[in-house]
Amino acid sequence: MKFAVAMLAAAAAIAMAAPASATALVADTGWQDDQIDAANTPSLNSAWTFSIASGSAVFSVVDCCNVGDVYKVFDAGNNLLATSTFFAGGGVQANGAYGSYWTSASYSKLALLLGAGNYSLTITGDGVGGLPAGLGVRLDTAGVPEPATWALMIAGFGLAGAALRRRQVIAA
Repeated sequence: MKFAVAMLAAAAAIAMAAPASATALVADTGWQDDQIDAANTPSLNSAWTFSIASGSAVFSVVDCCNVGDVYKVFDAGNNLLATSTFFAGGGVQANGAYGSYWTSASYSKLALLLGAGNYSLTITGDGVGGLPAGLGVRLDTAGVPEPATWALMIAGFGLAGAALRRRQVIAA
């Protein structure tokens, strides 16, 4: 009984903390579709909510379908975090359904590096390329080396240092 009450209280707390129209964004699942129907209004799936337990992650937004749209990302306090720009993107975001838009300098895009924490981000767009304006959203976690990788790397540095220390200097 206590467990059921605790679960209900936790569910209520989560429901009150998230905006009414929040969409959960799951890391490392690829591009998610979104759309803006009127200029400078939140996208249909805003606010995008997610948590980063530790380390960092990259929140990416890319224009699609209509060239020329510019997007802005705001936090839960309505503070502007980033504005999309036009550049030829690369890296992880280049794969999947929106990959061709990401690699083209004709479509605006942004990549926002975020640290550990809870996020609720809203996306707006200017609709210059035409409305409705389509866009892709994704969250990619940054890789953290495994403990065995760290041990192997430290051992390698130690061996390289020992080899340099033992190297004999030859006089000219």
